[in-house]
Amino acid sequence: MREALGRRAVMVTVDATGHDSYLAEGNACGDRTVSHFLTTGERPHRDTYCR
Repeated sequence: MREALGRRAVMVTVDATGHDSYLAEGNACGDRTVSHFLTTGERPHRDTYCR
């Protein structure tokens, strides 16, 4: 996917189990990153890994 989308995409990875990480796992880093995108439309400047 990275090759296909190039610089147009960034990846947010949350170190959690399951398929529903957003607002379900209690990961502040992931929740904050996704919420910022959903409310502003601004993507992170680079790939983000949340522990």
